Amino acid sequence: MHTILSIQAFMLVVAMGVGYLYGGPAAAQGALFGAAIALVNTLLLAWRLHQGKRHVHADAQRHLRAFYFSTIERFVVVGGLLAIGIGALQLSPWPLLVAFVAGQMAWMISGLTSGIN
Repeated sequence: MHTILSIQAFMLVVAMGVGYLYGGPAAAQGALFGAAIALVNTLLLAWRLHQGKRHVHADAQRHLRAFYFSTIERFVVVGGLLAIGIGALQLSPWPLLVAFVAGQMAWMISGLTSGIN
């Protein structure tokens, strides 16, 4: 999980730099926020994974409830942060969304290459 977080943190810096080069400070702020949302999503997943490892001997129903709760929790947090970034903070939507997607792609690719350990 540390590898995934490191790659996403690197993507955050890259997205901010690319946003600044192509759209100036406003695009860089949007890109920074979007990549940070992807990082928060991964941190929530890592936290829930760590919690799940503490309850190894729990029954299957408890694990399934925790899985569903984690999925809904991450969906609400990501959706809320996207709404805050675009709506309340008035950040540039395209750099924000592109950086978020890039951060999520980094998560998927690094997860495929290194495993989720």
